[in-house]
Amino acid sequence: MILDSQFTKAPGGGVSAVATTVFNAMFFAGVKPVEYGAHSFYIERYPEGREATVAWGSLDLRFTNDSGNAIYIQAESTDTSVTISFLGTRKYDEIESVTGPRTNVKQPEEKVSTDKECVPQTPLEGFDVTVERVFHDDGREVKREPFRTHYTPRDEIICEAESND
Repeated sequence: MILDSQFTKAPGGGVSAVATTVFNAMFFAGVKPVEYGAHSFYIERYPEGREATVAWGSLDLRFTNDSGNAIYIQAESTDTSVTISFLGTRKYDEIESVTGPRTNVKQPEEKVSTDKECVPQTPLEGFDVTVERVFHDDGREVKREPFRTHYTPRDEIICEAESND
């Protein structure tokens, strides 16, 4: 998990992968997000600006089915993948994702840790990005919804043994 802007070991691995997969199913189904949040810094395995995490007691992933039709949520997994499908009658012909440029780019810092529980961390710039959800019906664009995400820089963490001077 991310705690105080750095990776730390904690139970619950894979929860963000499932949350991100549900978020993308919701995004492309065109239903209304109620509560969601991205990771504090960008994690490369997820689509930028189109990912979600959860934190027990403080952040959840919730949506409302405002499609006017029933939705059946199908979840499948293997040892290496998670697939979430929203099945039902489409309200829109197509939903497209358009990712804008990275703005407000901030460079990471380098930090040295002598903590016994230190987890090395590679650096990555922080940035803002807007992903637009574009709704199409009858061959034309009907509306756009912006999803704005702010990522803080991911500082480089170098783990060193504590010196015994």
